[in-house]
Amino acid sequence: MSLDGFDLKRARLYGISVVDAGGVDRLEDGALRITFLAEHGDVYELIDAPTSAIVRMFDAAVVLTCGWAAPIDRSDQCHDDDDDDDDASEKVPPSQHPQRRRVRLVVVVGDQGVGSVLRFADTPKEIVTDAGSARGSLADAVNNLWFDSPVHVARSSS
Repeated sequence: MSLDGFDLKRARLYGISVVDAGGVDRLEDGALRITFLAEHGDVYELIDAPTSAIVRMFDAAVVLTCGWAAPIDRSDQCHDDDDDDDDASEKVPPSQHPQRRRVRLVVVVGDQGVGSVLRFADTPKEIVTDAGSARGSLADAVNNLWFDSPVHVARSSS
């Protein structure tokens, strides 16, 4: 699952099957089977699609997406709730933020939890990893994809 560039037009969903657990530990080729499942122009619609629940048949799921990232203003925790001027600046989409950066993000989720790897277009050799502390709407969506109760399809009795 190799990807160059930061302009993937559609988010992708993959299922991961462990073929050789020992080989995974040794980082051997062929230890994992990666199966492309779906893609969509909106990562949230991809994750929320009922058909995406198929990832639960695998040992793990991977979401791959590209987009814009912007710094999170953590100073809002120190402001009073009455300060409405800051609310407008915090609602600027990352794609319009003056400090925006193009990002490629891979999120992996399985029974052991969630992890992610990202790279920025302006520093592509720098790899940023997160072993499960990510917060926000995408982290919630990926967690829900894997850990929410399974989808049950009612069969009609004919």
